[in-house]
This record gives sequence, structure tokens and C-alpha cells, in this order.
Amino acid sequence: MWQRFSPLEERLIAAVRDVLPPQAQPTFDAQVAGITLVQRHPQWTEISFYRRRHGKVDWSDIPAFPHTGEFPLAEVRFSAEGRRYKATLTSIAGHIFDFAVTPSPKAVAFATWDAAPSSRLLSDPLIVHSGRAPEPIPAAWREFLARRPRQQKDDWTFHDADTAYRTTFDEGEFLILAERAGDEFVMHRIEPPASSLFYLASHDATPEPIEGAFHDIFQEKNKRNV
Repeated sequence: MWQRFSPLEERLIAAVRDVLPPQAQPTFDAQVAGITLVQRHPQWTEISFYRRRHGKVDWSDIPAFPHTGEFPLAEVRFSAEGRRYKATLTSIAGHIFDFAVTPSPKAVAFATWDAAPSSRLLSDPLIVHSGRAPEPIPAAWREFLARRPRQQKDDWTFHDADTAYRTTFDEGEFLILAERAGDEFVMHRIEPPASSLFYLASHDATPEPIEGAFHDIFQEKNKRNV
């Protein structure tokens, strides 16, 4: 039984370290050594890292990257048992936070990779930057936002390029564009790309392509709650 990291996580961490600037490697190593808790999505599509001290998350004694925004740090592509996978490591507030992996790597968490991974640096963690890069919002959604307020009386919240955030399912990597009560979502699929938007009825549901005009989703929900 592994102590902290599964074989999958150890390989991903090593692959990211290989593409980091040499000056960033000591900080990265200190952060990896400081991780005390690893939380895995049931399908391992999201693997989050924490440093818990005295019952709460606390990185205060661990070196941080100069880039303190939320940003994708590195991407690792690998294959195992004949299937290809992509893992993206995100950094938040100067510390590594999570790997988003597609498709679900749970079945190969302890398997040997078919070949050496292909890794690339997505953002330089040494560049001082306090904000995060804008997300790729579809043109149709930008037009929709221009006509509607962010917050509706039925509790739908609409996100723009600065507030939208990413999440991962077996079907791919998605960008959350709108959410209602933290349970219903309208999303844009980033990887693999899709022309239509998607609707997620709940955290336990499956993202479904929206047929027709996506803004009808909000109107239908309004009618149900009248």
C-alpha cells in the first residue's frame, strides 16, 4: 500500500517536475513534500492536494511560487493499457492544487505506462502575476451576457471570462458558464472541443448537449419554479 501518492500520482508529479524551470524545482519539491492529504474524485478524474495542519489547510510554512493566481501549470499526456490520457496540474495561490485527468484513470492507477509521457509547461510559475488568465468563452455566450444580468431572481449565476472555472468529467474538460444553487450547470466543453453547450442537471448526472437555443434552459427552469 502506498504511503501518500499512488503510482499514477508519483509518475505525474515526476513528469511535471521534468518540464519546470530549474529555479522552480526546489519550490515544487518542497510543496510535494509538504502535502499531507490527497483527495481523489470517485473516478480519479480530479486529484487534489492539501497541506493540513491543526485540522485546517495551511501552506504558510511551505515556499510558494511568485505567480500567485489560479493557472494551469503543466500538462502530461500518457498512455496505459492501450488508452491515452491527459492530466493538467493547476496551481492556486502559489501552490500546486490538483490534477484534472481525462478520461478516468482509475483503472490504470497502478498500471505501468506504455511509454514515456509527453509533458509541457503551460505557465511559468516564476512570473509574478496576481490574477488568472481569462477563460475561452464562446462568442454566443459573450453575446448572451451582454443582454442579461449576471444574477437572476431564480438564483442562476452567469460567469464571464474572468469568473468561469473548469471541471472534469469522463466526457472531457468543461468550463462552467452558469450555475443554479450549486447543483445545475450550463457548460462549454473545452476538451474535446464541442460546438454545442452542455447541461448538467446535478452533480450525479451526465453532461448532455443542449439541443436548440441554450438560453431556453433558463426559461424552462423559470417556468418550473413559478
